[in-house]
Amino acid sequence: MNVTIRQLQVFEMVARHLSFTRAAEELFLTQPAVSMQVRQIEDMVGLALFERLGRKIYLTEAGEQMYRVSREITSSLAEAERTLNEIKGPEGGHLLVSVASTVQYFAIRLLGGSVRSTPM
Repeated sequence: MNVTIRQLQVFEMVARHLSFTRAAEELFLTQPAVSMQVRQIEDMVGLALFERLGRKIYLTEAGEQMYRVSREITSSLAEAERTLNEIKGPEGGHLLVSVASTVQYFAIRLLGGSVRSTPM
């Protein structure tokens, strides 16, 4: 199965709201674009993910499983993004600085305002 992250996000939003229209509004997409993304996933997996009864939709058993997995995947991706942002942000990462003993006090004053020191 070769589902894109965007398709998973679209599917998850439809499953959460049980509405193609509300998902489209929240994702700033058209309703036909949302329907097409869901249809492509259903074609890939070979199963219906939603049961459509009139204007209402319900998750099928396969849809419930896909929803559970899609939430895990999107949650893991969000956690990865948070972790990477912490590393690359101004407060993230580690920097080990070594200085000669003759400039030790000068270097501490120079870096002191921007570095949080930790004992080794």
